[in-house]
Amino acid sequence: MLKAVAIIPARYASARLPGKSIKNEAKKYTGKFLIEHVYKGVKEAKNVQEVIVATDDRRIYDVVSQFGGCVKMTSVNHKSGTDRIAEVASNLDADFIVNIQGDEPDIRGDMIDNLVEVMYTEKEAVVCTLANEIRSIGEFKDPNAVKVVIDKDGYAMYFSRASIPFIRDGNNNSKFPPLAKINDEIDSRNSVLHKFLKHLGIYVYRKDFLLTFSGLPIPDLERIEKLEQLRVLSNGYKIKVVITPHICEGVDTPEDFERFLDKYRVKNQ
Repeated sequence: MLKAVAIIPARYASARLPGKSIKNEAKKYTGKFLIEHVYKGVKEAKNVQEVIVATDDRRIYDVVSQFGGCVKMTSVNHKSGTDRIAEVASNLDADFIVNIQGDEPDIRGDMIDNLVEVMYTEKEAVVCTLANEIRSIGEFKDPNAVKVVIDKDGYAMYFSRASIPFIRDGNNNSKFPPLAKINDEIDSRNSVLHKFLKHLGIYVYRKDFLLTFSGLPIPDLERIEKLEQLRVLSNGYKIKVVITPHICEGVDTPEDFERFLDKYRVKNQ
């Protein structure tokens, strides 16, 4: 039987929000640390046989251990979360490695199950990942929301922090309608019906590919956009994109963290 193991990379030294995964405010207002929300969500997945947090920081290690999670220490020299999970994966008996960022508290087990099921049957891609339909012009223009364009078979053509695809005929201005209505408007003009997609930081890798990933040449596109997935595409590999109806709002910035806390403040009023 094919085996999938989920690894959650978590580091303390986040440039935009240091220590976010174990900030006490999350525990105070939500009952769980941010990393605990992620871990519990991943544990709900039925197609994952093991869940591990990978960290280089003893503070995160201690928090995960205290709430009963499985956690492993990794090298402090890794340049990315992908390198961190590869270190842990190299010692695992697994066919597929699921990578869930430690700042995705809305992750659901069925989202992971769906992605793993696609990977089980996938013949061409070495990576599968998730995307949502974009819901607003603000999200479409936000450089922290990574956009993805896919081909007719659901394989990624490009990822970008820019607003892609660009709509040439006057709809990229401040009067742009809510994106939930865009498809109807485009269709009414007899143009191509298109879904505008935001990439979610959740991946399933074939283990053998994951272990070779860090050795691939780093393209200029990755350096410019600061998006690792462009290394996969630039080196000729395929990424399958699965569109999920479930919304995941990652916590990348202080504003994101406050928005996350506000959900629970409202519930508790």
